[in-house]
Amino acid sequence: MCQGKISSVISMEDSNLLVRVAYMDRNDIIRQAGLEQWILPGRPYPQPLPEDLLPYYCYTRDGGHSILVVLENEYRPGDSPIRFVIPAPVKTVLKAGYHLKDGFIWATLPYNNDDGLQAGEDVEF
Repeated sequence: MCQGKISSVISMEDSNLLVRVAYMDRNDIIRQAGLEQWILPGRPYPQPLPEDLLPYYCYTRDGGHSILVVLENEYRPGDSPIRFVIPAPVKTVLKAGYHLKDGFIWATLPYNNDDGLQAGEDVEF
């Protein structure tokens, strides 16, 4: 029997809380976002990742170890979140913070339309 509330956020303080999280399939995200040519399979992250990021981890040709995220600061309500998905360096996502919403990882990251994501030293190959 479930004790407490069902939430899409994992509580580290209440290990008895039953958590139901809806994850969108990584391969579906990659396909729908048109990222297939950039993703290199079979390259694990060298350190443990938070459990909620594992379904969104990927390795890209030009950005290395990454998390598939919706750019919350670029998202326009009413549009599909998939239009705003980018692979962002793991370190960038961890530093900025993130949350799970509608089956995606969302983060506010430094991005501009001319130069793209501003990851700086966070890229790991």
